Amino acid sequence: MIRTNLPLIRLASLFLLFTLGGWTYAQEVSLPGDFFEKSVAPILSAHCVTCHNDQKQEGGLSLADGPAALRGGDSGESIVPGEPTASFLLDYLSGDPPEMPQGGQPLSKEEIAVLHKWIAGGAAWPKGLKLEAKDNWWSRQPLGRPPVPEVPLASKSRVRTPIDAFVLAQLHERDMSMSPEADSRTLVRRLYFDLIGLPPTPEEIRQWTAALDEGEDGYQKLVDHLLASPHYGERWARHWLDVVKYADTCGYDKDKLRRNAWPYRDYVIRSFNDDKPYARFVEEQIAGDALYPGEQDGILGLGFIAAGPWDFIGHVEVPASKIDGKNARNLDRDEMVSNTLNTFCSVTIQCARCHDHKFDPYTQQHYYGLQAVFAAVDRAERPYDIDPEIEKQRLQLAQEKQAVEKQLANLQQAMAKDGGEQLTALRTKIQSLRKQAQPETAVPQHGYHSHIEKTDDQAKWVQIDLGNPTEITKIVLHPCYDDFAGIGPGFGFPVRFKVEAASDAAFADSQLIADETGQDYPNPLLASYAVEMPVNARFVRITATKLAPRQNDFIFALSEVEIYDKNNKNVALNRSVQSLDSIEAPIRWRRANLVDGLWPKSISANVSEELNQAKESLAAIEKQIETPQRVAQRTKFNSRIQELNAQLKSLPSGKMVYAAATHFKPQGSFQPTQGKPREVHVLHRGNVTDPRDPALPGTLPLPGKDDYEFTLPTDHDESQRRAALARWITAHDHPLTWRSVANRIWYYHFDQAIVGSPNDFGRMGQMPTHPKLLDWLAVEFRDHDQSFKHLHRLIVTSSVYRQSSQHDELHAAKDSSNQYLWRMNRRRLEAEEIRDSILSVSGKLDTSMGGPGFFVFKLEKEAHSPHYEYHKFDPSDPTSHRRSVYRFIVRSQPDPYMTTLDCADSSQSTPKRSETLTALQALSMLNNPFQLVMAESFAQRLQEEAPTLPEQVELGIQLTLGREPTDFEREKFTAFAQEHGLANLCRVFFNQSEFVYLD
Repeated sequence: MIRTNLPLIRLASLFLLFTLGGWTYAQEVSLPGDFFEKSVAPILSAHCVTCHNDQKQEGGLSLADGPAALRGGDSGESIVPGEPTASFLLDYLSGDPPEMPQGGQPLSKEEIAVLHKWIAGGAAWPKGLKLEAKDNWWSRQPLGRPPVPEVPLASKSRVRTPIDAFVLAQLHERDMSMSPEADSRTLVRRLYFDLIGLPPTPEEIRQWTAALDEGEDGYQKLVDHLLASPHYGERWARHWLDVVKYADTCGYDKDKLRRNAWPYRDYVIRSFNDDKPYARFVEEQIAGDALYPGEQDGILGLGFIAAGPWDFIGHVEVPASKIDGKNARNLDRDEMVSNTLNTFCSVTIQCARCHDHKFDPYTQQHYYGLQAVFAAVDRAERPYDIDPEIEKQRLQLAQEKQAVEKQLANLQQAMAKDGGEQLTALRTKIQSLRKQAQPETAVPQHGYHSHIEKTDDQAKWVQIDLGNPTEITKIVLHPCYDDFAGIGPGFGFPVRFKVEAASDAAFADSQLIADETGQDYPNPLLASYAVEMPVNARFVRITATKLAPRQNDFIFALSEVEIYDKNNKNVALNRSVQSLDSIEAPIRWRRANLVDGLWPKSISANVSEELNQAKESLAAIEKQIETPQRVAQRTKFNSRIQELNAQLKSLPSGKMVYAAATHFKPQGSFQPTQGKPREVHVLHRGNVTDPRDPALPGTLPLPGKDDYEFTLPTDHDESQRRAALARWITAHDHPLTWRSVANRIWYYHFDQAIVGSPNDFGRMGQMPTHPKLLDWLAVEFRDHDQSFKHLHRLIVTSSVYRQSSQHDELHAAKDSSNQYLWRMNRRRLEAEEIRDSILSVSGKLDTSMGGPGFFVFKLEKEAHSPHYEYHKFDPSDPTSHRRSVYRFIVRSQPDPYMTTLDCADSSQSTPKRSETLTALQALSMLNNPFQLVMAESFAQRLQEEAPTLPEQVELGIQLTLGREPTDFEREKFTAFAQEHGLANLCRVFFNQSEFVYLD
């Protein structure tokens, strides 16, 4: 039967296909007994069963076994034995374009014909045979070195490296050929920008064009000269930093500064200059602290894990117990996982956060197993040292401290067990009462807050001047409430204190009103402290003799002080306040808040008293279970921890780098794990409120390697998880790793990748244009010391690279996008190259390397939410005239000038830069303050180095374009400078297409 709703065009195409195959659907087809196993099963396993199986029945269809396939899917019967045109399967496979396989390469005509023949013959399925998905995707297949193709004799002269043979083979298949070689000047300029990102000077162009004209040896010397330049690392580090999302601020709402992110940037530059083996480079960035302990680069490389954006509010101001806090931490681990797998393996594993990957063989279990690898690390400042011995000693002390802290925790757990249900009930009650101690309404004017002290024995005072002597009857102290990072009620209320009154500000005749200095006063939460005593005075002072604990320091804070006279009037309201010190951070904290009439009112006045009683009962139970032996053990452990802290503190502090860390100074709700991995679960649909099975640390399956979970000791250190992942990525036979990096290097030389989706080698990515060449490059790179410079030499010395960018109508008709490289691609310089070139030709480029990034903005309001004011910056400031790779990069407010020129967005991985052409670019290149300042500098340089205007014009063309001016250019540019000034002519020089475009 024929389905009447099948489009006529599709019917016609099917009929034609099947007729050309030698039969029609009505013919009787006789098939050999093993036809299914030999011909049909491989097609279904390779293309269909991945998405259509018993566990993953996309469209309600399973093709894993015969009965399920014949039951059909959501749209009808997928396979109707004996009737190909009634079988939906063939409809989906043979459309134009085909609807299936989704995300994969279409089946060939031969494969479709096999399936048609099988269905026409009755769709027999051997009993008991169950198909399994065959992972035959190109990027996951084993990596081997393909043989170098033979090329026709007429083309052998163009084969300088094996690369040429692979490209020529593809061109010959399409009846195309390479373009002629570019001229020497073009090649010199091309090599300079590709390898070091800077323009050659006129002297260098003259020197090296002469060398190239003499023969191949001169070309090789130029390549070696540029690869040996320290500017090489600056150029190629920029490519890497684009991919890993490097920036000097956190991003998100507050976008706070990362003052010490730059050591990672310098580490990347140095690694490229040193030609560090790639496996070592990768391992240092994932688990350098574990694999290379005591070595500086083992810490600096971990800046990779911390390179991406980070939610300050979600981590510091929101507790991990709240949904928003859980989401922030889940997304943070997601960023670490995706950055690692996208960068090193070109795998979009983030697609499996909410469900199994739709197109690649990765499940939620795989994804959350990778989250478990990073479950103990956060982004924070951590020390590194120039002296490896100091770092080694620091590491040993930290490890011993962690072991002692674990022993102390075990002791406390044992004591809690002996305390029984009553102990647990009291602790639960205390926790519940704390939650009840919430104010009726929030008071943004929190109160008075002293300076922070390292010890609790620093006396602090605050006093109120009533203006005149007053008959005082009652004084009331109100505690603070701060919802920042879960601080809560009673914040800063003094542990020991006294209240005094006096007639003079120096308190020479002070009278003691209340004395709580003899013993610790229990934290009142939101309950007020009141004292009644008739006294005549003008000044009232509260002195804290023992400060309240905060995190690792101590403070004194009060929300409000009320002072009542004999008429029961609060005479302190809006009076003058003095203090020993104050942090003065309005509107939250300032002296004036102490007498503004605002304080947090408690919901329940009895909560504080009930809480203190529960604390006393808890202390009594704890005293009973603390045997002399346990007290001695705890004293011993605490004493040793203090000794270790002192020894760690005595070591040189070392420099700091913003990197992956497990030990760091707490900040609000942002607490270090101390190396203990957080518990990670598989989240149903990615929902943090719906955790399922625990996730076990592991990675992704590869063909022939189904064991993706790590085998680690029960008491393993968290860094061993990262070390296992690093070794998996850098394995000699890992097909994704070596293909991925080879593709990236190729892209940055040709402005066109072999795989057009450098971060995605899966079924949703693009297919390679030269798959054998990619494999050859990957193996050559891997087996030749994993040397970037070796691969650069192979590429830039090839004839493919040396082609001109000349257009050819015949070739363009066959390959308009030049994907088969019949010519060199013409590219616009990247934003950094344009800026650096302008600095260079203007004579203002500062080539000093390394160190903190320079600002191209004025920084305002850094303490809370920084403002980056680009329009207030003076571009003539010489501190900003370094190479652009050293620019301080802001995520939320990127540099408008660089953004207009298509600079990378640091909030996302940028394996390929955009190249747009907009009016804003022309306006920026003409009128941006940087352009104007540099045009003035360029004009000054020309005047200093050339005596006459025609000579200045000639020198300007040589510096910007690397060639002599034409007679037309000399005449027109000279006339323009005479009419509009030399500085305006320099602006024109900067805007020449030949200046901002290669070739």
